[in-house]
Amino acid sequence: MFRAEAALQIVSTLSGGQLLRAGLACVLGSATPPSLLILDEPTNHLDIDSVAAVEAGLRAYDGALLIVSHDEVFLEMVGITRRLELPAR
Repeated sequence: MFRAEAALQIVSTLSGGQLLRAGLACVLGSATPPSLLILDEPTNHLDIDSVAAVEAGLRAYDGALLIVSHDEVFLEMVGITRRLELPAR
């Protein structure tokens, strides 16, 4: 989702959501993606279009995912099948 001039931005000028998208693009688009991604609340700083893009990228990812999130819809869209839920204190 970085097109034209947006693709030329300096990393230190990116917002939190843009930084997440750029990082995932680098990791998922590399020649040898990691076998495990650990994500902590990945949708916190994303708009709706960005969440959809991240969901699509993670659905296409071939490795294991460990995601901490309160966003039930996101977890469902990514295809999370196992959950570890901690009891409330």
